[in-house]
Amino acid sequence: MLAFLKLIRTQNLLIIAFTQYMVRWCLLYPLLLVHDFELQLSNFQFFLLVLSTVMIAAAGYIINDYFDVVIDKVNKPERLVIDKGVKRRVAMGAHVVINILAVLIAFYVSYQAGSMKLIIFHVLCATGLWFYSTNFKRQFLIGNILISLFTSLVPFIVGVYELMPVHKIYAEMIDETSLNQEWRFVIGISFFAFITTLIREIIKDMEDVEGDERYGCKTIPIVIGMRTTRNITIVLSLITMAFLVYFQTIKWSTGNLFGALYIGIGLQVPFIYLIYRIVTAKEKKDYKVAGNVAKLIMLLGVCYLFVFAQSILSYS
Repeated sequence: MLAFLKLIRTQNLLIIAFTQYMVRWCLLYPLLLVHDFELQLSNFQFFLLVLSTVMIAAAGYIINDYFDVVIDKVNKPERLVIDKGVKRRVAMGAHVVINILAVLIAFYVSYQAGSMKLIIFHVLCATGLWFYSTNFKRQFLIGNILISLFTSLVPFIVGVYELMPVHKIYAEMIDETSLNQEWRFVIGISFFAFITTLIREIIKDMEDVEGDERYGCKTIPIVIGMRTTRNITIVLSLITMAFLVYFQTIKWSTGNLFGALYIGIGLQVPFIYLIYRIVTAKEKKDYKVAGNVAKLIMLLGVCYLFVFAQSILSYS
């Protein structure tokens, strides 16, 4: 059981669930409350949505490790689970069963949300994670972008499932601009998830370059070199920091000093440290530390929603 929990990255799954609940209660709920609108999914229906998302992610981790057994013996021998704690046929069976259950759950939630088309998100993610693990992960850039897109869907899918029923229920009260703010913030947090995941994925490629190169992978550092790849992660970090400065300036100008300080101390400072770790990285362990810093930044970005909710609710 412990080996299986390690295989599905339990900590990462908890972060996914935490992110989706944060987007619901600390982003959408306060913004809708300002317009006197209410969330339309019940707590149980939203729990099922989160459960489906988490299950698809878990199945993705399983199939990723299944096809990476040989490479992981070089890159991450201490984290190897398949063939040690979990047999291959058990892993493959679990992957199939978990994905089927996740899609069935999503089918029910999309029906309750009033649009069966929403099921496409879950089917695409489950299918995409399979092809990512079997093929795209070893190709130049496409695997990095694909997994970043899937990560950005974690918050985005909450906005889709929650706001579409609101559009339907309050159709007579909603004009063209009523929910623009909600969508802007959902897209904003999704973009943050995308770009920070992209940075972390590229860092992981630099960490795993030895095993990837040995087995013919065409990841970014293998194709264009470590120095250029480091420069790319630095540029992406600076671009993200520029967006944060813009958002921070808005918060400061509107009198939300605590929000501006959180962005500065909670996000900008860690980004500066991340850039320092990338610039000074020389060994595999250095890139591992940088990857963990990037993961921390992602979590701190989600935690900002606590501050956001407080600022909205205090003025409502």
